[in-house]
Amino acid sequence: MRVKIERTGGFAGIEETVTEYDTDDLPEQEAAKVYEALSAIDAATAEGGSGEIGADLMIYRITVGDGPGRVYTVSDDPESKTADPLAALLRGSA
Repeated sequence: MRVKIERTGGFAGIEETVTEYDTDDLPEQEAAKVYEALSAIDAATAEGGSGEIGADLMIYRITVGDGPGRVYTVSDDPESKTADPLAALLRGSA
């Protein structure tokens, strides 16, 4: 499964691709962590827990799958329910 994470926002409003990877290329344990993080983000966004969106916060757009895929938009708010899963996804590319 392909995962692409883009970051935008902050005061400058710069948009950039942070990371892009395929879980098929990751070790089994790392891929499992990615799937777990995506499930947590899916659950949090379904209940409206993607975090506060403010002009100075960075926003992450996570695209899962090929083509348009499934897209999640989450903030880097450390108090958000998506903070830990987002960190896991960012580590998944290492």
